[in-house]
Amino acid sequence: MGQRPRQASGSAGLTLLEVLVVMALLGVMVSLAAPGVSALHQQHRLQAQAEGLWSSLVLARSEALSRQQRVTVCARAQGQAGACDPSGLWQQGWLVFADANDNTHFDAGEALIQLREAVPDPLRLSVSSTAKAYFSYSAEGRSATPQGAFMAGTWRFCVPGLETGWQVVSNALGRPRLEKIGVSACG
Repeated sequence: MGQRPRQASGSAGLTLLEVLVVMALLGVMVSLAAPGVSALHQQHRLQAQAEGLWSSLVLARSEALSRQQRVTVCARAQGQAGACDPSGLWQQGWLVFADANDNTHFDAGEALIQLREAVPDPLRLSVSSTAKAYFSYSAEGRSATPQGAFMAGTWRFCVPGLETGWQVVSNALGRPRLEKIGVSACG
């Protein structure tokens, strides 16, 4: 006759000590992954803000062509929904408007096409001096000052501590493009 298989004593579940060890290991793994996930989240927020400015420039150019009049994108004045900031603090957001009187300021009676909110902290937005307070499109869809001089601009979106950022570059024809940049360009 054969031997009977041995019965295991106790339950087949996990002990409290085993559960605590597994939970501790999971906690360590999550804490190691958190900085990477946070940096990825910041990078996506940064890219979304850069894409927002890029789309505003594309919209302004398209509206200038369809309306056959100047359309301007300007830095938004802090705390004022419909005013341009002459000091050019683009970090506060921006406006896109039909510039009926060609003065690059949003005046009463002009059509507000788009209003963008401030760039959230810790994201940073800097702009080249040629597009300091505004960027404007003529009725022909070319970037130009009211006096007819061409405009080109570079807007850089960065986060302190991230290795890459984004920039929106508009050439002399007014065609904007979106580019990834290294930390050295963020300065």
